[in-house]
Amino acid sequence: MYEVAICDDTEEERLQAAEYAGRFFDREGLEVHIDTYAAGKELLESGKAYDLYLLDVLMPGMSGIDTAQALAEAKGHPVVVFITSSLESAVEGYRVEAAGFILKPVEEESFWATMERVVKQRLGEEDACISVVHNRVPLKLKLERIAWFENRLHRVFVTLTDGEVISIHQKLTELQEELGEYPGFLRCHQSYLVNLDYVDKLEDSCFYMKDGQMIPISRNFYKQSKNAYYHYRLK
Repeated sequence: MYEVAICDDTEEERLQAAEYAGRFFDREGLEVHIDTYAAGKELLESGKAYDLYLLDVLMPGMSGIDTAQALAEAKGHPVVVFITSSLESAVEGYRVEAAGFILKPVEEESFWATMERVVKQRLGEEDACISVVHNRVPLKLKLERIAWFENRLHRVFVTLTDGEVISIHQKLTELQEELGEYPGFLRCHQSYLVNLDYVDKLEDSCFYMKDGQMIPISRNFYKQSKNAYYHYRLK
């Protein structure tokens, strides 16, 4: 059973989010228990841990961003989706590694699209893997461990989020096709395929990764990459 917390200071929007979430999990055939809170402080004082937190960004007193930061300090790596009417607030949310964003006024279709991605990629990570071959040995890599793929010296290397780099036998085009169902992976250059969850920012035709590395975006891929990046961030 999934445990979900919804925190929004506006009762109508809080109840609407709970209704949409309930219908989503019911449609997916997943058991869920949903608690609602009117303030971040109330959520934190409950002492409960949840699989998923849906947080309004703009709340009086403790904002959704502040609440997420407090959750991260207390519970490690909470899965947080922000509900916001402000794109600027959405950008701020990436400092706390938000799993997604839902824009107000909330439409059920977009709500479900975000929930589907988050549940699949962040709550069902044991199934989100890719098979690769390293030194003739088949390996399964969790997608959450992959920062980017690079085609270099006629070989493909995968950089993992812990800094490890391994060479694999697949071609970049093959990996791109295999990862096609995961919108979090983007071909931004003839030589690079990046995990958007590991991108810190887009600036000056480059993706700046969370470890400080700079991944170039080629002219042919720039428009597509920019649109895909911002669209993914707002899901």
